[in-house]
Amino acid sequence: MNLTVGQNIHGFTVTRVRREEELHGSLVEMTHDKTGAQLCWLDNGEENKLFSVAFKTLPEDSTGVFHILEHSVLCGSDKYPVKEPFVDLIKSSMNTFLNAMTFGDKTMYPVSSRNKQDYLNLMSVYLDAVFAPALLRNPNIFYQEGRHTEIGENGATSYKGVVFNEMKGAMSNVDEKIMEDLYAQIFPDNCYRFNSGGDPKVIPDLTYEQFVATYKKFYHPSNARFWLDGSVPVEETLELIDSYLSKYEKSTDLPVLNPQKPVESESTNYYEIDSNQSPDKRALLSLGKIVCSWEDREKIAAAQVLCDYLADTNESPLKRAILSSGLAEDVDMGIHNHIAQSMMLLIIRNMNDADSGKIRELIRNTAADLISKGLDKAALTASLNRLEFKAKEGSEPQGLERAISSLNGWLHGGDPMLYLTHDAVFAKVRKLVENGGFEALLKELLLDDTGLCVLHTLPSKTLGQEEREAENARLAREQAARSAADIEGLKKLNADLLHWQQSEDKPEDVAKLPTLPLSEVGPDPLWVETKEKDVEGVKVLFHPVPSQGIVHLALYFPLTGYSLEELTRLSLLPSLLGELPTEKHTAGELQQLVKTYIGTLSFRLEVQVQKGNTETCTPCLIAYASVLEENLVPAQELLCEILTSTKLDEADKIREIVAQKEEYNRQFAVNAGHILGRLATQARYSAAGAVREATGRGYTALKYIHDLAQSFDAQVPALIALLQSAQEKALGKTNLIVSVTATTEQDVTALLKALPAGENHPASAHYEASLPVRMGIRIPAQISFAEKGAHLSRLGTAHAGSLDVCTNILTYSYLWNAVRVQGGAYGVGAIGARNGDLTFHSYRDPSPARSLGVYDDSAKFLREFCAGDENLTKFIISTIGSSEPLDEPAVQGTRADTLWFAGITKAAQKALRQQILATTRQDLLDWCPVLEQAAKEGAVCVVGHEEALKACGELEIVSL
Repeated sequence: MNLTVGQNIHGFTVTRVRREEELHGSLVEMTHDKTGAQLCWLDNGEENKLFSVAFKTLPEDSTGVFHILEHSVLCGSDKYPVKEPFVDLIKSSMNTFLNAMTFGDKTMYPVSSRNKQDYLNLMSVYLDAVFAPALLRNPNIFYQEGRHTEIGENGATSYKGVVFNEMKGAMSNVDEKIMEDLYAQIFPDNCYRFNSGGDPKVIPDLTYEQFVATYKKFYHPSNARFWLDGSVPVEETLELIDSYLSKYEKSTDLPVLNPQKPVESESTNYYEIDSNQSPDKRALLSLGKIVCSWEDREKIAAAQVLCDYLADTNESPLKRAILSSGLAEDVDMGIHNHIAQSMMLLIIRNMNDADSGKIRELIRNTAADLISKGLDKAALTASLNRLEFKAKEGSEPQGLERAISSLNGWLHGGDPMLYLTHDAVFAKVRKLVENGGFEALLKELLLDDTGLCVLHTLPSKTLGQEEREAENARLAREQAARSAADIEGLKKLNADLLHWQQSEDKPEDVAKLPTLPLSEVGPDPLWVETKEKDVEGVKVLFHPVPSQGIVHLALYFPLTGYSLEELTRLSLLPSLLGELPTEKHTAGELQQLVKTYIGTLSFRLEVQVQKGNTETCTPCLIAYASVLEENLVPAQELLCEILTSTKLDEADKIREIVAQKEEYNRQFAVNAGHILGRLATQARYSAAGAVREATGRGYTALKYIHDLAQSFDAQVPALIALLQSAQEKALGKTNLIVSVTATTEQDVTALLKALPAGENHPASAHYEASLPVRMGIRIPAQISFAEKGAHLSRLGTAHAGSLDVCTNILTYSYLWNAVRVQGGAYGVGAIGARNGDLTFHSYRDPSPARSLGVYDDSAKFLREFCAGDENLTKFIISTIGSSEPLDEPAVQGTRADTLWFAGITKAAQKALRQQILATTRQDLLDWCPVLEQAAKEGAVCVVGHEEALKACGELEIVSL
């Protein structure tokens, strides 16, 4: 639809129209006549259609009120008075994105779909949720999503609430603690000093009345910014938006974010470590300061380039100086630019706090020396190339990325286009390489202490217990202060909340939710073609996918000649390739070349397996690279050099990487314990499961890195010998599979000619794991993760499309209510994977023992569900939708590779789709005996703190 300036359409007046070739479309800006609400539409013709509404939300405390509102707004509305319309949309739509997000200064509600009617349905529900939420009249929503005090059968009290438990998990993360406390130091006079997600110590202070008042103050159309992206039906969209906005009058009482004047400060905070860990060299030192305002896009981009130049890899000059000093084990440096005043953050990890002065002096001396000698222009240009590539490549949903980026300026009164285009910005930044601009910026960031804030983060073995005791003491004080009438009132609140949570939505209310008819779902699945050919004796797979001049490569080197224990040790290899020197280049020179010619480069150890095969699998070392077509030749040369001539005997550099991985693993266990647990439960059932657990992010792999770090000198000779053996024998073209994803076929002959032959390896190999059936992994955190798993082959059956519908129903009609809503966990789900894995998981769970019991009652629920009359169509539609995610070209290619390795054809995909579409209640009932057997025989892994693990009964407890 061609819109012109001054044109009025459904209450909106077009104020500006710009064609932008870099965005392949036009940006249309509009203002709502009655309320002044602002709207932008990027008309680029993309099939995916995105709607987003954002509000400028400036926290006034750390109660997390905007985070709780984000959740609560989606818990029913005037037009759609069901308890969980958000969940109903997941059940019934083919969305490509459906969520809500809270930032430090804004809250967003984005949805997207490829299907026009689905898009309109999603938008309708979101608009009603945002502008007519049930939370205004139903306090149970606040008690469920935010917080309430619960009285147990023994009279003991506890705090419950989805956001409360989520933030307990978030604040167990040392990086989250650093960010929240450093923001409070840098921005003591505006909203960024508060924890927008909510501090668990403060969340209980929030009342329902304050909650409602905050909604009314900030959720006004005059404070809203709407973003439309793609081939949206613009007339219908604007008409629907106007139907809500026209009920309001324009408001001038809008939130104002006052800029922060730079201040200096120094502070100390603490984070929890496990009781069996040494606190030696576990401190962190963080330095932060304001860089500039949101308007200075060029300076922000230059600062990002400079941070990459200084500390991106172990060979970057600042990071290398600190690592070589032996004072610390890792360095991170970056720019936070999704706020009104961008800030620099430099974190020095794994050090002794007593050495803080030495490290700060080393930073100053290194910066001064770099400025004196002049920064390496080629290295700066390489960093600039890498960041420009990432900015242009983007990730899906790209419409969502654009919606978020537009607000970097738009939210503060600036041009919504400011952060959407990149060519002109990077052209200006390139000039700084030659005119001394980067040296001046380095001086400002690291040699000028004006506005510098310093945070010392120290380890504590007792912090977790102290926080639990402090919370219990507060609860006891509050309970002691309650009168008998207060206690009865609280019991009634609990009972009313539970009754509301357990009550069924009225059928007539459920019927009000818009749904797609099954006729909107076609019979054919999304499919990426795979064309096979032989090049230099190597099988090359080509996937024709539009990729805007970027070529995505994947090289699969089988490692089937190695035992499971050897594969665990070889799992370090991906972290070494590209980080160590080669025969031709130092590590620093190599990384500079990689940034110059390769957009993204990574190495992983992953598993490929034929469908239905549990006895054997094919572990592979995989090299992934995304490059511009014009750089394909030098990129192939670099890939070959890294794979074949990396010096894997550099013990000192390997030691540094191992220390960094050990710390990363500790934080991973705290942040993503559900993955750790899921890998453990599936390891015993298949060769692929055993390898994934032992080489990926499983307990075995993480424990190996810990043990290696503790006895590095004793283990490194044998490790180096194994690494060199794999390089010589496995990283050759014998058995190699190459995958190319691009718009047109690409020539990889040069790479294949340059690779050595290597040795022949079996097509697949057998592996077995020996983890406990009931396992507990102790972590220093305030929350837990409960996982239970089995394998269909051990349960006497195989995967079918109806299982996908079954687990969809279990997740959103049973587990969501029982574990998340009533149990307080932040996330929960059931998965019946095509490879036979059947798993249940919870995320940031306050009651893992309870969740395990809920999982075991899944068959009981399913029988009750099938006895009812709820229409299966919506579950079938959403199951199809979830099978067709919106992926970037590189991901489309790797998905196609996985199907090819598994031997899954387009016909098989179509047959699976037909099974999903044809699912009946009887098909679902047929899974009940399988679920019951899984409940009896399944493996269990709970990841959490000591008290939570003990509550789960007999577990074999280990720690990392």
